[in-house]
Amino acid sequence: MDKVRLGMKAVDELQEDVRDLMATMLRLSIIPNVFEGKEKVQSWIETFGGMTASEELTDDQARQFTHDLEASYNAFNRLLHESNT
Repeated sequence: MDKVRLGMKAVDELQEDVRDLMATMLRLSIIPNVFEGKEKVQSWIETFGGMTASEELTDDQARQFTHDLEASYNAFNRLLHESNT
């Protein structure tokens, strides 16, 4: 998310981080199989998979990407809060 805010929009600048995020979510047993964050991140993995390394997100895509990651982060925080109560 910070990379996009810093103007980095090329697939090769973002794709690996998104894949790492998904791998981490899959390893965390606290995250259920059906979780909005997983769905959003998987959607972006698929989007990046259809692009070449040098292609860049459009301004609209970059805005949606940061929005989706922020929403996923907030959902994860809610999940953590619920598991501690």
